[in-house]
Amino acid sequence: MFTLMVSLVLILFGAIGFWRLGIDKFPKIEFPAVSVVTTLKGADPEVIDRNVTDVLEKAINRVPGIKAVVSFSSLGASVINIEFELEKNVDVAYQEVKARIDSVLSQLPPDTDPPIVQKVEVGASPILWTVLTGNRTLQEINSYAEEVIRPRLETVSGVGDVQMGGQIKRTIRVWLDPQKLQAYNLSPVDVSTGFRREHVLQPAGFLNTPRREWLIKFNAEFASLPEIERMIIAYRQGAPIYLKDVARIEDGMEDVRKIARYMGQPAVGLGVVKSSGANTVEVVDKVKERIDKVIRPNLPPGLEVRYSSDDSISIRQSIAALNEHLLLGTLFAAIMVFLFLKSGRSTLIIVTAIPVSLFATFAVMYFAGFTLNKITLLGLLLLIGVVVDDAIVVLENIFRHREEQGENREKAAVEGSRQVIFAVIASTLTLVSIFLPVVFISGIVGKFLSSFALVVVIGVLASLWVSLTLTPMLCARWLSMPDTSTRVYRFLEDKLQKLEGAYRSLLGTSLRHRWKVVGIAIQVVLLSGVVFSLVGKDFVPDEDEARFMINVSTPLGSNIRYMDERLREIEAVLAKRPDVYSYFSAVATTATAQVTAARVFVRLVDRGNRKLSQTRIMAVLRSELTPSRACAPSRPTFRRSAACAARNFSSPLSATI
Repeated sequence: MFTLMVSLVLILFGAIGFWRLGIDKFPKIEFPAVSVVTTLKGADPEVIDRNVTDVLEKAINRVPGIKAVVSFSSLGASVINIEFELEKNVDVAYQEVKARIDSVLSQLPPDTDPPIVQKVEVGASPILWTVLTGNRTLQEINSYAEEVIRPRLETVSGVGDVQMGGQIKRTIRVWLDPQKLQAYNLSPVDVSTGFRREHVLQPAGFLNTPRREWLIKFNAEFASLPEIERMIIAYRQGAPIYLKDVARIEDGMEDVRKIARYMGQPAVGLGVVKSSGANTVEVVDKVKERIDKVIRPNLPPGLEVRYSSDDSISIRQSIAALNEHLLLGTLFAAIMVFLFLKSGRSTLIIVTAIPVSLFATFAVMYFAGFTLNKITLLGLLLLIGVVVDDAIVVLENIFRHREEQGENREKAAVEGSRQVIFAVIASTLTLVSIFLPVVFISGIVGKFLSSFALVVVIGVLASLWVSLTLTPMLCARWLSMPDTSTRVYRFLEDKLQKLEGAYRSLLGTSLRHRWKVVGIAIQVVLLSGVVFSLVGKDFVPDEDEARFMINVSTPLGSNIRYMDERLREIEAVLAKRPDVYSYFSAVATTATAQVTAARVFVRLVDRGNRKLSQTRIMAVLRSELTPSRACAPSRPTFRRSAACAARNFSSPLSATI
């Protein structure tokens, strides 16, 4: 009874843990890396490199444990990425970098914005891109996305940030008339001073009564264009000079340095970034629920919200495929056990080792903070064939005691399990000694495979418990000898006898030519080493996720119009392909991005509805984006850029797919 209760408790905790386990593509991994972003509006790359980047780099280089420092100096922005040794604690690295940056703030130019120091996270890129399109003006689309949709998405549980792609903010422009300024003896400095003097919001203290108090504020901020036009700049001969007397005021958009298009139409993209430790699939589901129930029903006429890129789709497909393999593996394992034991009850006793071991593993995974991802599911798939090994050894020996010595169930269970207990423990500890050292592997591979090794070790130890407790208990109660008179038993027994005879013949031949067998084995091992050296190697295999991204770079010094023309050429190529479901193009998706860099998020139709695989489609696109279209195809795994301080066209247009 004790064994049964412990097994049921393991299944209960495992079931609870399984339903609460997060789903992700890969295990959560924290690399010790910190980024420092500093902006100085209007400064050219050379000024940024000399007055900002160099100053910060000198301070950062004094932080211990640095592996590499890569800096980017571009128009109005400095980005410094610091990579630390893997043993470095990322929180300690963050504090040390921030302290060094704070110590040199006084050496930066006066108009420099405070440097933003932040930890670099693997999952800090958007997991879902939504786009807002419609038959409204670009200003109306931008305003609605910024003021309505973005705040509603930011309040979703698990959302860490919402990035805006192609956002062009509203800007009030004041076009000064030099002749009128000269006529009134004014200068642009006077206009700027007038704005600082007149356009203000300041606290004015409290107004007290015997029983109450009121907070007083001085609100002189302008709320409309007519109010701005009547702003007083100065007085001449006692008469006020208004802003409209010397300038033209225009309500428009900021300088176009960003572009966003969905299927070739102007749009605004909203990239949802999950918070640290959040579940990708769960966050995407909550965001879509908020859009479908709150945002989409309240959209103004003419506006539409669509999904451009969704990381959860590929994760769901991968997890579903692995779950299918998990069930099929369990089924085939049960079939193999039945074919050799020729007993339905024996098969059921053995198969119970699989769910008990797996659910015990789920429980430990939940309490250890693991997720169901490709790495942990790989370990679970491996466990299906491993966890039944010990149970088969124990049951087969108990079965032999009943068949050959005619013992009853209880005695056969005790004697049979006692004889093989040390063999089972030795085989289990052998597997543990093989997989447990993987946990201590250093580097990126070790961080990825540590959860895999722990899952296998936990499952193997759980199977040891099952084989030494639950399996003998079930055998003592329900193990019976199969009916040898059935047609199925005779058929299987006949086939197994023939298989045994073939094996005896092969074994006899091997013993008669033992040195030949040894020589063949040595040749196979050597040949395996040669074949291994020829096999291609990669960190993760290529898979068809029905989506990919194109990074587009134009020559340094080219403007937004040049980028727009080249981007439209790429969009035209994508529009002709029937296997492309949608594409979203964006230029300068971040505050520090430049007009010479763009991204195209391409989503393909489902795999079953197209003839070519994703890898083949990407290869075809690389060939179509040929130098004749001013596009140089390339596919680097990692791109390391130099400082953007050059003033001439030093590099060709490139499209990285």
